[in-house]
Amino acid sequence: MSELLFFLLGMMFGGFVALVTLCCLQINRIRKYEAEIRKLRQKTRQYEEN
Repeated sequence: MSELLFFLLGMMFGGFVALVTLCCLQINRIRKYEAEIRKLRQKTRQYEEN
């Protein structure tokens, strides 16, 4: 019985760690895309001013 309990706790903890890791990676990806969008907007504004 205790082996099953440890197995379930390990699965839950591993799932939580995986979820947190994937969320952090997704946030990092979104920030890179937002930085690229800001850079492109600055370029288009510079072209519009000229």
